[in-house]
Amino acid sequence: MIAVTQQLARFAADLRFDDLPPEVVDRTKLLFMDLSGIIIRSQSLDSSLVLKETLRDLGLDSGALQVQGSAERWLPQAAALLAGAAAHSLDFDDTHAPAQLHPGAPIIPAALAAAQMVGASTRDLIVGIVAGYEVMIRVALGLPVLKHGERGFHPSATVGVFGATAAAGNLFKLSPEQMEHAFGTALSESAGTGQFVVNGSWTKRFHVGNAAAGGVLAASLARRGYTGATQAFEGKEGFFNVYSPEPQPDKAVEGLGSVWEILRSGLKPYPCCRGIHAPLDAVMNLHAKHPIDIAQIESVRVGLARRSVYVVGEPQERRRNPRNVVDCQFSTHLCLSIALKHRHMGWDDYEPALADPEIRALMQRIDVYEDAECESNFPTAFSGLVEIRTRDGQTWREFVYAPRGEPETMLSAAELRAKFSLLVSAVLGAVGETALFNAIQAMDQPNAVDTLFVAPARQ
Repeated sequence: MIAVTQQLARFAADLRFDDLPPEVVDRTKLLFMDLSGIIIRSQSLDSSLVLKETLRDLGLDSGALQVQGSAERWLPQAAALLAGAAAHSLDFDDTHAPAQLHPGAPIIPAALAAAQMVGASTRDLIVGIVAGYEVMIRVALGLPVLKHGERGFHPSATVGVFGATAAAGNLFKLSPEQMEHAFGTALSESAGTGQFVVNGSWTKRFHVGNAAAGGVLAASLARRGYTGATQAFEGKEGFFNVYSPEPQPDKAVEGLGSVWEILRSGLKPYPCCRGIHAPLDAVMNLHAKHPIDIAQIESVRVGLARRSVYVVGEPQERRRNPRNVVDCQFSTHLCLSIALKHRHMGWDDYEPALADPEIRALMQRIDVYEDAECESNFPTAFSGLVEIRTRDGQTWREFVYAPRGEPETMLSAAELRAKFSLLVSAVLGAVGETALFNAIQAMDQPNAVDTLFVAPARQ
């Protein structure tokens, strides 16, 4: 039996800043900037407001911890929960394609909460975040996550709690033995299924926030000597064997400490499920080549990998008739209709699209199917194929191997700054946005973590 838990615990507990290659530090700052923008923009969402009201009902607003984009103070678990749920609300957060995860959303909020609890520096925060990414992604690879997801689990939540635990535990300076106990406790908190898609519920957002809060709790318990189950991952009734029919535990520790999985995380240019991104890129490419008039479109066929068809294409009748924003984020039909009509697709497009009769009509002419080439590329790449047939008999076809924002197709610095500005400026103002951007660029210095919390321009 491979001692996966012990190896990951030792790695996460012992990791220090000097162990990190410069490119890992730079990528971590980029991932932090991207997620910070999402957390800040999401503070005013309806789901975030209801969550805050509920946490106040529970008396969890009497703490000292901050959440980015808000002037309120919270107890540690509440801060992690709020930030984690917000981070996953726009479906704009980073994606690790091979592991099919959104690592930042559970990890960074847990790390921010833990860093505030112990007065850690921003340099320490970077280390905790990297520890979380490496553990979370590797645990997913050990499942492997495709088999896990096919059972109905939401991996960013079920696996996310272990990444959150590693991040918080590293910042708490847990020993390897304490970290192992923390993973054992986190095993009891691993939860989240895909049932949210049935009615487009906010549960998906809660999943990830709950994983962040669970990681803070598990690490806090271990810090005080609370014991957790050993062999949490590889044990007979551990995570791999209970949550997956065909685990591959060796994948979880392969290249540990020399191969940095955080570098394989991609960033999103569109606020929707990653499976829709390659088709969206294909539509943008077709716009550059042809004069697309949606009134003249007879049909649109969208080829995806089998798993993506299941997540964002079926049942087609439901995807053609989204009822709320969460539905929109998982509707290839809606997202492509927006892109075909407007030549762009952003967060503020969803609500108008739901009420647009042209968009509604176009969705009925879109068909999603499993494409053999896309399937063969998955999950290495979330490929997509778009074929448009016009009423005058023309056919336009565009294939995209990997969507923009993957490590090999990374967005430019200007594009990432523009995304950050779009999300942050309305909340922090231009001065606040610049202050936060500069603080993030200086995270690799031993600065106070408070520099990463800029007061909203209006509340």
